[in-house]
Amino acid sequence: MDDLLETATRCPHCRASVRPGAPWCTLCHADLRPAPQAAVAPPAPRIDPLTAPAEALGLVKTGPRDPTWPCTTCGASNAISNDACVACGAGFLAGLRDSEGPLLEIPGVGDLTRMSRGRRMLIAFGVVLAVIALVALLGLLFS
Repeated sequence: MDDLLETATRCPHCRASVRPGAPWCTLCHADLRPAPQAAVAPPAPRIDPLTAPAEALGLVKTGPRDPTWPCTTCGASNAISNDACVACGAGFLAGLRDSEGPLLEIPGVGDLTRMSRGRRMLIAFGVVLAVIALVALLGLLFS
């Protein structure tokens, strides 16, 4: 037992006894391994401000340009501020609507986006009446 205490070292964080060469402290779980040696990077080459190109000095903005969107119909690149393609006149994401199914289809009713405004209002009125009738029925049953 005396040999263990004589060969034990102390944790620098909690001062607990740890075996020599232990990778971590068993009490506070501190990492006891030696820190890895940092690789020394070679010094960066000096840039002469009188003869260096403007990009190397950071004087020219080389980042991304203004954002654009590709036309789904013809593939032309358009500024993000445009609502329609400058080449073919198609609206933003116009080609996707034709390739997808209905945008809002209700079972038993159909695609609401292809109905007239009057028919959609009639459906909405019917839904409101059904909800009112259901609330009134529940009110009568539980009162």
